[in-house]
Amino acid sequence: MISLLLMTALGLAAPSSAKVSASTQGKAIVVRDQLLVLGDVQDWQDFLAKADPSTKEQFASELDAIKELAAGSRSVEELRPVELRLEAWKNGLKEELFPFLSDSWTEPDESVRLAQAQVQAFAELEKLQRRAITQRHQKFLAGLKFKISAAPNEETLNEIFDKAGLSRPAPVAATDLPPSYRGSAAAGSAKGLRIYDVPSPLSLAPADRSRFVGVAAYLRKRGASQKIIDLTIQEAIRQKVDPLIVLSVISGESEFIPGATSPAGARGLMQIMPATGRALGVKNPGQLYNPQTNVRAGISFLKDLWGQFANISFSSLSRIDPLANRDVKKAIAAYNAGPGAVARYGNVPPYRETQNYVVKVLKTYKQLRSVYLRG
Repeated sequence: MISLLLMTALGLAAPSSAKVSASTQGKAIVVRDQLLVLGDVQDWQDFLAKADPSTKEQFASELDAIKELAAGSRSVEELRPVELRLEAWKNGLKEELFPFLSDSWTEPDESVRLAQAQVQAFAELEKLQRRAITQRHQKFLAGLKFKISAAPNEETLNEIFDKAGLSRPAPVAATDLPPSYRGSAAAGSAKGLRIYDVPSPLSLAPADRSRFVGVAAYLRKRGASQKIIDLTIQEAIRQKVDPLIVLSVISGESEFIPGATSPAGARGLMQIMPATGRALGVKNPGQLYNPQTNVRAGISFLKDLWGQFANISFSSLSRIDPLANRDVKKAIAAYNAGPGAVARYGNVPPYRETQNYVVKVLKTYKQLRSVYLRG
């Protein structure tokens, strides 16, 4: 039996006004997370619209089903399994487009681990609710459900379970989810969920994709981790930016050290200043040390600078000498010195650091391109 003392300790024996507040907070959490999921789904639908017909046929219907489930979710309890289903779908797409990277990541990130734990927690809670015989017990479990829904991280979830005297729920994998929760793309996978977005808006032949294996091996010998290499390649392809130029920029900026900080305060793999990060949607400067966040923002910034200064497509870049192209050098210089400096001088600014940086990045690019072409 659940005691009143335990209910009070958990903050669940609250007056009705607090319950209304909790209900409002719960709805806000659902709306926030629902919008994030639907936005993610829309991005993937945009990708599939440009994918080759076989990929579209294989993955579009499942994504449509996920979108419908997300739009119809009215609680975190309903929404979390949909998020895991979307992660499983992404994993299936990754294995289809990048089979040679399929073993690169096996551990989910914090947000996915939390979602997994919440799904399992809700399942355990449902068992308790079926056994609860008094109205007080039902109210207690309803309050506990809200606390689980609002848990910001695994540590908080652990505390909730410890205080309630319940066993910590074990994380679930894609293959452990009920059939209604798991997508067809992941149903055959025995490796569980993996977290990173793996979009490829380019229709590359498998032989071309496999060329990145040589590039990765080359960079690993120079201290780069496989996980960051893979993340960069896939995010660059998602944003339709040449992965080799992005890898070259990272090499020049941080030498693939996620925790790198410049004397001026630039942070992470692509050395993004906090103010630039905020303009790119990263409000918390600390998140710039997160590889996925940093690479996504940095590629977006590079793509914008490329559009401003380089009158050449990324697909054309692979066929020219970048060190002999003024526009390419301006775009790379803008990443180092800022777009204002390049616009002011109409060329690579006369700063020794920037001039050396441009040469270093583009020489690295030419080397990576050579490795890629040898395949």
